[in-house]
Amino acid sequence: MGRRRGRVRPPARCSRRHGVPAVLGEGVVEYTPLLTRFEEDAVGKDIAEFVVDRCLAADFQGVVLTSNAAPHHPMWHTDRDWMRKVNARITAA
Repeated sequence: MGRRRGRVRPPARCSRRHGVPAVLGEGVVEYTPLLTRFEEDAVGKDIAEFVVDRCLAADFQGVVLTSNAAPHHPMWHTDRDWMRKVNARITAA
């Protein structure tokens, strides 16, 4: 998780320095092929939530959960409850 922690700090510093919002796009877990289902298992979700928490602690204005959390990916149809739960944490921040 240390490598992912290090990916949050530089953009957070840059956004503060320039007075612009920090937003993390897809790629939290890294690129995973569409049908591997890694991002949907417990480890992938734990990594995604860890990064979301780090981003929120660094005052990011937005975070995309995973690269596979989109309408054209299988995860969109199988893990709605998880996505809603984590998105609620983001929108409440």
